[in-house]
Formats: sequence, C-alpha cells, structure tokens
Amino acid sequence: MAWQDNIVRDRRALHRIPELGFQEHKTRDYLWTRLREMGLQPQAVGPTGIIADVAGTRAGKRFAVRADIDGLPLPEETGLPFASEHSGLMHACGHDAHMAILLGLAQRLVDEKDFRGQVRLLFQPAEERPPGGALQLIEGGALEQVDEVYGLHIWANLPVGAVGLRAGPMMANADQFTIRIKGLGGHGSQPQATKDAVLIAAQIVVNLQTIVSRRVRPFDPVVISCGTIHGGHTFNIIAETAEITGTVRTFSTTVQEWVAEEINRVAARTAALYDAKAEMEYQKGYPAVVNHAENTRRWEEKLQGLVEVVRVDPDMGGEDFSYYLQHKPGAFLFLGGAPADAVAPHHSPHFLIDEEALPFGVEVLYRALTD
Repeated sequence: MAWQDNIVRDRRALHRIPELGFQEHKTRDYLWTRLREMGLQPQAVGPTGIIADVAGTRAGKRFAVRADIDGLPLPEETGLPFASEHSGLMHACGHDAHMAILLGLAQRLVDEKDFRGQVRLLFQPAEERPPGGALQLIEGGALEQVDEVYGLHIWANLPVGAVGLRAGPMMANADQFTIRIKGLGGHGSQPQATKDAVLIAAQIVVNLQTIVSRRVRPFDPVVISCGTIHGGHTFNIIAETAEITGTVRTFSTTVQEWVAEEINRVAARTAALYDAKAEMEYQKGYPAVVNHAENTRRWEEKLQGLVEVVRVDPDMGGEDFSYYLQHKPGAFLFLGGAPADAVAPHHSPHFLIDEEALPFGVEVLYRALTD
C-alpha cells in the first residue's frame, strides 16, 4: 500500500526540518505538498496550521484527528543519518512521527474510500509553546460540524505494539510561576546590614516542597518543581533581588487554584521572616487532558486484537489537545514507540523512536475513525 511505502520516508524528511511553534514554514510546505499529491484540498489556518477533509463513500459522522507539527529548541545528538538540518532545533518529542502517521492515515483513507462520514485532518502548530496552536485552529474552524475528536502521542515508555489509554484525566494542568524577591544588597563581608535575596530564595524553594508533602491530601496528585533561581551579580556582593521560576502540575481545578494561593502565601511569609518581600506571578498553562468515557471505551474495544491496551496512570505532562476535548467528545492515547535499546526520555537530545510504531499508529487511528 502507498501509505506503508511512504510513512517512513515522510517521518525522516520531517525529522530533518524541525521548526519552532508558529514558525513551521518548511514543515507546512512539505505537508501541503503531500496532501495535494493525494488529491486533497488543504486549507491554511494562521501562518502554519493546516486543515484537510477526507470524505468517505457513505454517510456518517465527521471525526477530527490531530497531529502537532513543531519541534524543540534542542541540538540533536542522536547520530541519525537523517538528523536535524536546522542548528539548535530537534524533533525530540515525536511530532515528526505524528505528522507521518496522519499523512499515512490520509493516504489510506483516500485509497480505500469505503468508510462512513468524513475525517478532518488537523496539522497543528505550536503544541510545545503555550498558549499553543490548538486554540488558533479551533478559532479557525477546525471543529465546526465535527462530532468527535481524537489524537495520539508516541510514547517512549511503552513498547511498540502497545497503547496507553484511560478514561478521565489523562494528562495534567500545566502551569508556571515566577517569584520575585526584593531584599537589600550590600557587601559580602557585612551580611548583618543586608537582606540576602539569594538566601531567601533558597528558603522559599525548600518551603515550597512542604506544600505537597504536608499540605496536600495524598489522594490529590500535585507536582511543584522549581526550575531556575537567578540572583546576584558577583561573588562578594550580597544580592538585593532574586527570581525563582517553576511549574505546577495538577488534575483538579480546585486543587490548582488552592496550590497557586499556597505558593504565594509561602513565598510572601518566608520573605517576611527576613524583613523582605516576595511577589508571585502565576500563569495557567494547558488545562488537563480529560478523555471522554464513552469514546475511550469504544476505542479500547476496537483495538482489541490489534495492540496491547494498557490502562495507564495519569501523566503529569501537559498537552493542548485538552482544548479540543473541552469542545467535543473524544479521546487521546499514548502509542508505544520505545526503541529496543538506548531509550531516552522525551525532550532529550538523544530521543529516538522505533519506526515500527508508525504503521501501528495509522491502524490505531483508522480503527477509531471508521466502521
């Protein structure tokens, strides 16, 4: 079949040209050309998004299925013969595979034709860059007259031939915060005359960990991670200001709001112990991905005998596929893609997938979208 012949070629071609969110112009041109070669009529949404419809021969529902298309600001260190040709950029999360799978699905639907309804292909920019490209596609009409929406993410923690699926919360609310400390700087030899912002920042980082360990119910999953601390100018001057940035992952909106308040309280009160001030800026990111129970159940039933269905635990990663599921019923799953050896995590410069996962991805989506 043509789709099987082309799927690896497409993945490798796209892997060579990773681009950042809303800058995926070469990627868009490649996708556009491939869709036109299939006889489809792609529509542009924003500078780099694409929508294309494939109609079956029989009446039925209209399903939408999404592939994200952006890469990451990361130098590739895989040594692959088709490694990134864009310096400092890499497809280190499998979006090249997602695009190839969706192109493969498009070709299969075009070739076979005998299915019910329509399938809308969504090639979405900027999944890695909040606020993400999902909202842009939705505003551009991606879900108009759509009955259900589906998506997948290739997953380095599952072997080829397995999929991870669950009803309800699948991935987390993904927020970020910035805490700015204002103390009083001075000479490193006279700490008694200062309010050391670096010391205060260190105490805040330690105290934030007690929110999860001592303030949150054990039944409420929460992650608070501080990613950066910046403060000071040189070795012998006590810093007057410092800044902490971090991320918060939750599933419940109630817990999400409460944790934000707690971070602000801990930061302000810790700074006050040292007669200093701390202010927090909190930015909500992607909401939680929540699979609809009925769609998840039907997808699981259709996959029996094709792959091993693993009922995975919720993952603390974030995904803007959540916005589609806020508008339409549907489901999102993890597609096993772990290589036989040298498994590296997502967003690693050594990230690899097993290309044997690609035809499984096409089959998984085909089963979800056709009778």
